[in-house]
Amino acid sequence: MKTVLILGITADIGRELAGRFARDGWRVAGTHRPGALLGPGAAGYTLVPCDLAAPGSVDAAVRRCQELKLAWDLLVVAAGTEEPIGPFLECDADDWDRGIAVNALAPLRFLRGIHDQRNRSGAPAVVFFSGAGTNNAAPAYSAYCASKILLIKMCELLDAESPDTSFFIVGPGIVRTKIHEQTLRAPEKSGANYKKVTDFLQSKNPGTSHEEIYQCLQWCLAAGKGAVGGRNLSLVFDEWRQGGSSLATALKANQDLYKLRRHGNQLKFSPPAV
Repeated sequence: MKTVLILGITADIGRELAGRFARDGWRVAGTHRPGALLGPGAAGYTLVPCDLAAPGSVDAAVRRCQELKLAWDLLVVAAGTEEPIGPFLECDADDWDRGIAVNALAPLRFLRGIHDQRNRSGAPAVVFFSGAGTNNAAPAYSAYCASKILLIKMCELLDAESPDTSFFIVGPGIVRTKIHEQTLRAPEKSGANYKKVTDFLQSKNPGTSHEEIYQCLQWCLAAGKGAVGGRNLSLVFDEWRQGGSSLATALKANQDLYKLRRHGNQLKFSPPAV
């Protein structure tokens, strides 16, 4: 039986993925914020408290996973925050640092601690989630966007450094989760994104479903390290559906595809004369 370890199992995406993995016969383990509501479906899960905003809590969660001898096949990082929201120069410095920590530094700290517990006999994998603003500027969400860029590059680095483990990151598109409440609480600081979020939430647009996220992850696991390792994949735009054989072939053939690269590097310019 395979084991999935979900960092942030009480986050909407984490909770929904947990149920689907359990449905398909996976052993489910996950971290949760102390005091967070777990719901009735969590009765069969192995649960570990972890506050990503507190390094000591992250270290305690690592020690607990080690005590439990949790041998994982898949690590899913589902926790995150959009806060602080507002222009970078107007954000409180500690709040901004905390946003980077929760989204990127704490998950990487946790990964460092539990990496040796991966199931080496299988094909272990680690998946992160990216978000809006990684391909263009998203004013007022600098900590969130910078964190995702860091994770995109770390996936590439970690995948290159780990021959037996696949690291990849998936952009799920807009999903109906409680993270949008953070924007709703900041109507002035969130700028143009406030209208975008309210229009979406008030519309009949379902956004990306949790089942689509689960199916995309299953495709990534099946495609393997050679195809998805080190990549920043788009659930919405990449052609992984209906088997995704052409996408897997293209990824294996081009090691630069869907990685963090400077646009236009293929162009050659002569330096100006001095």
